Amino acid sequence: MDHKQEHRVLVADDERVIRQGLQMLITRHYRDLTVLEASNGLECWNVLKTEPQIRLAFIDIRMPEMNGLQICEKVKTAGVAVKMVIISGFRDFDYARQALRYGVIDYLLKPVNPSDVLRLVHEAVTTPLPATQLNERQERLIIEEMRRWIHDHLHEDMTLHDLSRRFHYSVSYVSMLFKKEMGTGFQEYLLDCRMQRAKHLLLDPALRISHVAQQVGYTNPKAFSIAFRKVCGIPPTEYREMRGRETIPEVRYDSHQYP
Repeated sequence: MDHKQEHRVLVADDERVIRQGLQMLITRHYRDLTVLEASNGLECWNVLKTEPQIRLAFIDIRMPEMNGLQICEKVKTAGVAVKMVIISGFRDFDYARQALRYGVIDYLLKPVNPSDVLRLVHEAVTTPLPATQLNERQERLIIEEMRRWIHDHLHEDMTLHDLSRRFHYSVSYVSMLFKKEMGTGFQEYLLDCRMQRAKHLLLDPALRISHVAQQVGYTNPKAFSIAFRKVCGIPPTEYREMRGRETIPEVRYDSHQYP
């Protein structure tokens, strides 16, 4: 099969260095593919609707003339047969959620990982993805965004209903997603996250137990101690004393480095 004649890839980004970088990466590994470029949203849309050989499009979410989400909406409405990947410098789930509704197969954050680009080209051009795999990829993206949000808000009161309202999905769907992707229920996952965060905070002897409790969503220190003991087997005071006797290197906790 002559891929150059039948399959093409589009890279749309208003930053020339990004367009050329992706173009060089793809053609270096797939020399029989043609990689087209678009420097703004309108140009991107015009190429997509006039080039039926395009199988995959990498689309920057912020471009002049027309943004990436508007392009994805037009592609879905017009029924253009192309797999779309959004490239963005933003972690805001509002962008990702809208992109998913337009049928985007992946959402890559800048700086883009070259292995992700090559994987997507291989899947879309060489071995097209079945619809079931696309759904699974979208669900993994959804659960990752939910996990990021949870870890940024462990100090707040949080329920499954709160999470479903925040991300505009039904309670039953969010519950199913956690069990499917994480192998545990939402409450179990939340409790584990809070206790892992508490362990890191307890390594700082300057923090009072009550303050640690507040940082992981407990207004009542006694309730926190009961929960900590249930999960970890010992009270937080004993955990701190035990770890304090050990030689422990400095620990820095990044809220995005979730378990």
